[in-house]
Amino acid sequence: MLKQVFDKEQLSKVLTSSDVWQWDLLSIYGDVEKAVDHTVKYWKLHNLNLSLLEKRIINGKTVFSPAVMEDAFAIKLLDRFVRRIYKVRQSDRNRIVRQLITLLKDSGCYHVLRLDIKDCYESIQSDSIIRKFEEEMILAPECIKLLNDVFTDLRVEKNMHGLPRGLSISPTLAELYLEDLDKKIASHNDVIYCARYVDDIVLLTPVGKEDKVKADIQSFINEMGLSLNDNKDKCYSGLSSSAEFDYLGYSIKVERQNKKPNKVNVRISQSKINRIKTRIVKSFCDYRKRNDLILLKRRLEYLCMLKHVRKGKNGDLLAGIAYNYQYVTDGFECLKEVDGFLCQQLVDPRFGLAKQGQEKIKKVSIYGNARKGNIGKFSKSQTIKIMRVWKNA
Repeated sequence: MLKQVFDKEQLSKVLTSSDVWQWDLLSIYGDVEKAVDHTVKYWKLHNLNLSLLEKRIINGKTVFSPAVMEDAFAIKLLDRFVRRIYKVRQSDRNRIVRQLITLLKDSGCYHVLRLDIKDCYESIQSDSIIRKFEEEMILAPECIKLLNDVFTDLRVEKNMHGLPRGLSISPTLAELYLEDLDKKIASHNDVIYCARYVDDIVLLTPVGKEDKVKADIQSFINEMGLSLNDNKDKCYSGLSSSAEFDYLGYSIKVERQNKKPNKVNVRISQSKINRIKTRIVKSFCDYRKRNDLILLKRRLEYLCMLKHVRKGKNGDLLAGIAYNYQYVTDGFECLKEVDGFLCQQLVDPRFGLAKQGQEKIKKVSIYGNARKGNIGKFSKSQTIKIMRVWKNA
């Protein structure tokens, strides 16, 4: 069984370079090892009792965060224990999209259902999760105590009984809770294919069976204390040969071909395009305050260039538009409108960008960098400075 101890050895395994920069460990403690020593001593002194969670509203959703670094690290270590013991893994977004595109190319006639669990985190009752851990007695008592502290704070101080958005443990607990739903859907006789990414579900069924499948899934979900979202932007129902819907940041459109596999057109969804535009505007607003042209240029480059996230034996892990949306079929043509939008901001008088500055920024092409898959070099300190202005956007 995995060693479940809140000590120096275990904490060192979960700390990342992002933690180092987020909590400014080098400036405050001199090095990471001293920060780890401090954290373990803090846990012992406070008997691993957490401070009250901080609460704020982001994009209309209530989000919680640990009040102090030591609490954040304790919850992060707890998350590692739960994931390792229960073998919890989030679905692979790229794999789902790849499989879905392949299935939609099939010229056979099926029905596509896209469903969404309404207020998923908030609707999952924390009591049932704690009860599961207590009954199975696999998770260490110290871990269960820590979870109880989190949920007691939420119930008593915040009048909230679901999973808290913003805490590192919540996605893991949600995945663990929804495993039963995945099994029930997968074993349904009329489900040809199903995939779930967090609260977003996509299915293929035989034509004529879609209403029964949806009703059965609704029943499964209701039994778990959850419900389906009826928002038109969150659900879809239609034939596979003419399907047109958004899923996992992509806009997918199927066209039937005569005696050939269906043509599946894939582009970045408009909601994601709008998010890029929002980040561009925030970057220009910050330029107006700081008059830092180099930082503005680096932010725009960061938006559209690939970044090395982690080096591995099987190749480097990358991030960025060209990687996150690698299955687009339009060659990123949809990003040309973003370049046009960027040009409009350059000459907008409210941002006060001089001619010389405009010429420098014009060299940055969102479309060009994404299409070519250009890789940028950004240090951790640069990344934090770049992304600070985009918080919650």
